[in-house]
Amino acid sequence: MIECFPGQLNQVFMNLLANAIDALEESNSGRNFHEINNKIEIQTCLSEDKYHVLIHIQDNGIGMSDKVKQKIFDHLFTTKSVGKGTGLGLA
Repeated sequence: MIECFPGQLNQVFMNLLANAIDALEESNSGRNFHEINNKIEIQTCLSEDKYHVLIHIQDNGIGMSDKVKQKIFDHLFTTKSVGKGTGLGLA
């Protein structure tokens, strides 16, 4: 059993995955099917002390600019156009 807030974790995972998918789709612009090699990896494991679950989510997209990286924990921050993002950021 894991003690957590499942609804909030679901929101976090869905936003991370949706953002990864959007970023990968954006990087596919102008490429044909054989040139596209999108990948999203999700790994889980226990911490060394066995009291925490570690979750790693990674994609092979182009990454974030330094300017965006500085704002990802700001509340209401989004890189998406009006009406597209939730603005939750990683806060």
